[in-house]
Amino acid sequence: MEPLLVKHIVERAAICFPRREIVARSAGEGRFAYTYAEFYQRLQRAAHVLDRLGAGRGETVGVLGWNTHRHLEIDYATICKGSIYLGLNFRLDVDALVYTCNLAQVRVLAVDPELLPLAEQVVAAGANTVRAFLLLGDRPAPATTLAPLFDYETELATAPAEYAFPDDVDENATVCVSFTGGTTGRPKGCPYSNRFLVLRALTRQSAQSLGPYRGDDVLLIIPPMFHAHAFNLPMDGMIAGAKLVLPGVHPDGHAVARLVADEGVTRLMANPVLGKLVLAAAAERDHDLSSLRYVGFGGDIVPRDMAQRFLAMGVKLRCGGHGMAESLADHTAAFYDELAGADPDAAFTRMLDGNCGLPIVGAQVRVVREDGAPVAADGVETGEIQLKGWHVIGEYFRDAANTEALFTEGGWLRTGDVGVRFADASIAFVGRTKDMIKSGGEWIPALTLEHALSEHPSVAEVCVIGVPHPTFGERPLALVTARPGQVIDPAALREHLAGHLPRWMLPDCLPVDDIAKTTVGKFNKALLREQYRGYHAA
Repeated sequence: MEPLLVKHIVERAAICFPRREIVARSAGEGRFAYTYAEFYQRLQRAAHVLDRLGAGRGETVGVLGWNTHRHLEIDYATICKGSIYLGLNFRLDVDALVYTCNLAQVRVLAVDPELLPLAEQVVAAGANTVRAFLLLGDRPAPATTLAPLFDYETELATAPAEYAFPDDVDENATVCVSFTGGTTGRPKGCPYSNRFLVLRALTRQSAQSLGPYRGDDVLLIIPPMFHAHAFNLPMDGMIAGAKLVLPGVHPDGHAVARLVADEGVTRLMANPVLGKLVLAAAAERDHDLSSLRYVGFGGDIVPRDMAQRFLAMGVKLRCGGHGMAESLADHTAAFYDELAGADPDAAFTRMLDGNCGLPIVGAQVRVVREDGAPVAADGVETGEIQLKGWHVIGEYFRDAANTEALFTEGGWLRTGDVGVRFADASIAFVGRTKDMIKSGGEWIPALTLEHALSEHPSVAEVCVIGVPHPTFGERPLALVTARPGQVIDPAALREHLAGHLPRWMLPDCLPVDDIAKTTVGKFNKALLREQYRGYHAA
């Protein structure tokens, strides 16, 4: 039986859709466009370049870069030739980047010009396995301490035009690694094989996941390609022959709205914060978003007013799901129309209650008590969400300690997420185990408070943390930022909550200008808990 290999999807795209476009926005270069056929030609040359620089089969190529066509070429050339692709999270601190580089034993490090200073810091701090550096740009290399440094375009121009991507690659061998954000300790590496990546890409063609994709789709790749969700998205589009759009450096709301309008983007996947920025930018500068057919959100709750604005455009709205790097992003998916049924208000209620929808094909999801028994399917009893399946990793990358600690004897992954389950097989995310607040002997889910506060018209962002209290042990504290033109009134917010929740659960509400976030854009609750631990001491 033929192995499942990513190269078959990439080669097929070049053969079946040779004229389909890939568009990239690069710093200093403006709009760059080429075809699938031209992409595949450069991909083969890139594979020769990586071989020449010392990254053979089974060895690691790291990329410190934004979503550009050069990054895309390195990504798929590495995987197709049987090496290991590692997208480095440039938002991690230097020590974490040193750890991930050395654990993965990066042999070739490809770097965007803008990120050269960061690469220099990482090498100076102890990243010691790199044999060669590759500059991904179109301009002469600036002065740098990195050596030996090679120019990607120069190397590409002298590389052979054809590459025989191997057929004898073990489909179960690691060809890609994504590291977690590292907010609870060192980042954990999630290894993916050819088989894993191909099955995930095929699964995502389903309407129950990210699909169905169409040949006339235009897919904008917003999440950075170091993110577990993002480096697989281009392959989703390649299967259908969709046009791919890469946003380049620092994509903000205005840049994304302009790309949607200019390129006729039909599929947009982002976090809710960026969704708000895109809508605001479109209104401010009259960008046309009417080409959108599918909008998918993840990472946080989707505010009702934002959901309503996208729904008014006639889009299919994916309003959430439960996902993590260990399952290459999603393993459940929630869609507005499925949550609504005959009652549109029911969809918003279930969205705000954290409903994550149904497990997608290949995912086994359970919610269990501490003794491993399933919780009642009543939407009330809470337990830990655990995962298993052919698109959930079975171990962490070169990390026996975390593998032993976080996988059960039966192979279930302990996510550390608290949830409930329902009779219709859907689940809802209640919060992280470490984010539950125990106050006066009672548990308060931070997410429940965040959902309710996000419905107030003055609130832009809200993060609820537990802080020490001399009487109750812990009390909830809500950090709240205001929408433009609005002012946060803590008393009004508490009154708003009183209409939804019992009084003993109500938090103090503290207006702030900004809320600290992690490297992947989530609230950095560990940092915030430390920052505000003395809140009740005064």
